[in-house]
Amino acid sequence: MAQTTACWLLLFLMVLPALTQRESRYEKFRRQHIDFPKTRSDLDARRYCNLMMQRRGMTDSVCKPSNTFIHGDPMAVDATCSDGGTYASENYYDSNTPFDLTACRILGGGSQRPPCNYRGRSTSQRIRVGCTNGVPVHFKMPL
Repeated sequence: MAQTTACWLLLFLMVLPALTQRESRYEKFRRQHIDFPKTRSDLDARRYCNLMMQRRGMTDSVCKPSNTFIHGDPMAVDATCSDGGTYASENYYDSNTPFDLTACRILGGGSQRPPCNYRGRSTSQRIRVGCTNGVPVHFKMPL
């Protein structure tokens, strides 16, 4: 009995740090904005947005009003903060090359509760990101 309790306690102590770790700003940026290669390219932009906003946890308790997905190699997006980008202002950098994007906007406006319904628009353009410690942590609406 004591050995079983000790095993459970050891397992709990090993799992606890993983349960309590928070997502870094960079990890959150990647989760919310990077989708490469693009998920199910056969979906139209509306269906894509509805799927991805839910899949990426942006419709759990309230519907995030808008979000843009970048369909570019994560390393190329990261490079916007260095040699792949040009300083814009404060901590913002503009990419030197365009990326394929899908912009998702909630239908009906305001803060809504799930189920969420989005419209989507696909474009290709340069991006602007806020950088901290050489990596993107904030997406600013395209130029």
